[in-house]
Amino acid sequence: MANYCNIDQYLYNYLKGFWVDKKLHGVFPSRTWQYNRYIQISTPVNDSSIHYEYRIDNEWNGLVELHIEGRYTQTDYMRFLRYLQKQTESNPDLSWHQWGKCKGRCSIEITINNWEDIKNAFQKLIMFFDPLLTDCIDKFNLHRKNEISSPYTRELEFKELTNSQEKVVLETKNLQDLFSSNLVIPDYQRTYCWEDKNVTDLWDNLLEMPHNSDYHLGSIILQRRTVNDCTLYNIIDGQQRLVTLTLIMRELGYTGQMPLLKQKFISKDARLHVANNKALIRTLNQRNTDTTMLERLSHHLIFSVLILNDSNLDLAYTFFSNQNSKGVSLSDYDLLKAHHLRYLNIEDQAEHLAMRWNDLSLECDNNGDSYLTHTLGVHLFRLRKWMRKHNVEEFQPRKVKEEFSAARIMSSIPAFGEKFYFYEKIQGGSHFFAYTSIFVDKYKEFIRTRQIQLLRNHLQWESHWKYADIIESLMFGYFIKFGHQYLSEALFCIAGIMAQHRYSATRAIFYKIREFAKDSEIIMMIDQASSPTFFFAEAIPYIRISGLEQEGDIKERFYRCLRRIFCELNDFSDKTIIEKRNNEYGE
Repeated sequence: MANYCNIDQYLYNYLKGFWVDKKLHGVFPSRTWQYNRYIQISTPVNDSSIHYEYRIDNEWNGLVELHIEGRYTQTDYMRFLRYLQKQTESNPDLSWHQWGKCKGRCSIEITINNWEDIKNAFQKLIMFFDPLLTDCIDKFNLHRKNEISSPYTRELEFKELTNSQEKVVLETKNLQDLFSSNLVIPDYQRTYCWEDKNVTDLWDNLLEMPHNSDYHLGSIILQRRTVNDCTLYNIIDGQQRLVTLTLIMRELGYTGQMPLLKQKFISKDARLHVANNKALIRTLNQRNTDTTMLERLSHHLIFSVLILNDSNLDLAYTFFSNQNSKGVSLSDYDLLKAHHLRYLNIEDQAEHLAMRWNDLSLECDNNGDSYLTHTLGVHLFRLRKWMRKHNVEEFQPRKVKEEFSAARIMSSIPAFGEKFYFYEKIQGGSHFFAYTSIFVDKYKEFIRTRQIQLLRNHLQWESHWKYADIIESLMFGYFIKFGHQYLSEALFCIAGIMAQHRYSATRAIFYKIREFAKDSEIIMMIDQASSPTFFFAEAIPYIRISGLEQEGDIKERFYRCLRRIFCELNDFSDKTIIEKRNNEYGE
């Protein structure tokens, strides 16, 4: 029977509280298998190649171990490793196991059922090995830092990839040529997000490279720019592969230029993916017996490199929007970020807004649903369409990108306006980022309201969710206009109007429900009302069919769900609506 505890942020925080004087390092990106995660604790050697680690093996058993890795497994340090193994011979709880080409992994015998078991196992290992390792620092000259695990500090001397001044140049380059140029990842690129499968697939492809000929790994698109007399090559397409190849070449011991090791990833999620993939590549390489791999990757891994000799972002954006197809496809939100960053002329401002956008795109609710996607891609998208009496095409390609791109303006007349309306024309640049931030914050507040929580809880079954989804969009439009004022009354009116479709339609077809919401003009009633009272007075007459008349099918079950919602809501204050609620749903 497997015995382990999940590796996640909660376990990391728990362990961190016990070893405040030590460095803890955890890798547990979302959507990764538990056996590809780990938590490490530093040792007195202060080198990441010697650490304590909790991990889960392929048989789902939790292990707490001392790991001796990197240069400490090589011939120069065999005496050190044998010394440690000798000191543990009389301890029946400790056993050494194969780790790469030598026995560099010492496990403690323990069954893990809870966090305390993990803590106790770490304590036993630390109490046993910390004094030994402290003595070994001078005894075996462990002062030198491991070059592979230490920060990359090489002075970079870059070369030009091409001398051509043509607007677009196509060259064939090997990996060493690419690494010899000043590669940078621009802000409008999406964050590094390759998962285990992507890395493993690439590694397997590299192992299959022929030994005596070139191996083509697709195309790379770069934009050549000059900043302060320095030539930069923005990566338009190929970031995921080039970052991963950088990690692979570092693990293999490549000593040439690696410009992307200087790249700072602002996104926490990107940093976690880098850390996770470094560990995965280390594991893959421990099983690798190909001594020619580094040489072959450097000189025989080739790419078709499209170089754009244009400092204007428009050309790069065109390629970025249409050609980025390798590894990870771009979402509407990646393209929107790129589109609106084009309008910013101040580099610091663009970097700041790109960082905020990246953070915003990673924020999710308790169900893992993106705040950004639900705000822009669902609710505001629908409301903007309904305000113009347009049908909502939920599955239209690039629908969000097209809806929230910058609107055309007359160049001689500046755009004015500081107050944000959900249906307003979108101004390019900082205005769009502010617009998004404001309405995402509104959405976060909105979904915490009791009315929306009850709506989601009671109408999630059968096809009821389709109506709940549309009611929520319309309620968001009301919340944007009036906030928390009379929110229960608003739900009664909006749900009552949408229930007219449920009670009269034979089937709950989603696009028909969306069309009904558009044709009912609820959002326009809300927008034109200067006070909630005007909206309620206009909406109430549309509620004609009673749920009390429904019998014995899904329509009656829908009515019962609504009745449960409005029986739980007891904060109605408008007498007219209280009377109608009591007549429809009972007191």
